[in-house]
Amino acid sequence: MSSTDRRVDLVHEGFDCVIRLGPIMDDTLIARSLGKLRMMNVASPGYLAEYGTPQTIDDLLNQGHQMIHYTPTLGARLAGWEYPEGDGYKSIALPGAMQVNNVQTYHAAGLAGIGLIQAGYLALAHHIKSGDLVEILPDLRPEPLAASLVVAHRRNLSPRVRAFMTWIERVLEPYFD
Repeated sequence: MSSTDRRVDLVHEGFDCVIRLGPIMDDTLIARSLGKLRMMNVASPGYLAEYGTPQTIDDLLNQGHQMIHYTPTLGARLAGWEYPEGDGYKSIALPGAMQVNNVQTYHAAGLAGIGLIQAGYLALAHHIKSGDLVEILPDLRPEPLAASLVVAHRRNLSPRVRAFMTWIERVLEPYFD
């Protein structure tokens, strides 16, 4: 089992299957939807004590808030702070306290109070319950991320890969909308 934030090449790197969040860019791959991962806006209590708790998108800009920028490729164009507007989603450029390329580092920076983060409920639920992170702007959550179980082809999937796929779908089911 491997855990990485980068998009792996299933065929060339010898992966039996992967879980992908976001759109499937390669139409030669076979993807089975797991659902949508609910996203949240969060900050540490210490960060909110210093900068205040934003109630609106304008507060993000006017109160001097900073976000942790996540990108799988450092130096890539930054996505900004995503929020719903009308029938879609928009993004505003929010100053960044730092830029990271690893989800665990992204969460750790949020927990340390370095900036605001937007991340999946699956990884944040226990931090919210413990009080280590606080959800902010709950009515302005980012767009849910499509989650898929992806294989290179349907033919010749081994029984262990099929068993893993069935098991992981059951394990992850409660976390997807």
